Amino acid sequence: MEIKNIYGDVIYSDESRTIKETVENAVKKCANLNGAYLRDAYLDGANLRGANLRGANLNGANLDGANLNGAYLDAAYFRDAYLRGANLNGANLRDAYLRGTYLDGAVKVPFLCKWSHGITDGLIHIGCEKRTPKEWEDFLNSNNEIETERGTQEFKQIEAVIRAYIEYLKVING
Repeated sequence: MEIKNIYGDVIYSDESRTIKETVENAVKKCANLNGAYLRDAYLDGANLRGANLRGANLNGANLDGANLNGAYLDAAYFRDAYLRGANLNGANLRDAYLRGTYLDGAVKVPFLCKWSHGITDGLIHIGCEKRTPKEWEDFLNSNNEIETERGTQEFKQIEAVIRAYIEYLKVING
């Protein structure tokens, strides 16, 4: 099985039977997959921790549940890719093209926060609270409190996480 770059040059090959196994083996061997052409690749649940996929074409790829922890995804293309439940902690997504990407359950802003947080079904969740971006904006612009007292360092961290998710969703949803 071969992995080619976007120009058609072979950048990695081995005796694996599937593209998922080939990509995982390449990552284990620290292969440079910069510019890899993985359009529509089935990588569901793949362990791609720390992978160098800078500028890779992953349009339409299935990366549901994939481990992309610490992956270098700068300028990668993910149009219409599936990343539900993917681990993106510490991943570099600078200049990545994510329009149309399915990210529910995948996004976790790596910020310090008192409560667990993420995005599920288009809702931002902080602790046990799940709200739309508009509902969180309204909350932040009010004087209401849920559990953490306003004005504390913990509340400032929570507010930063909420605002980061709101901005992230604006970019993703156009």
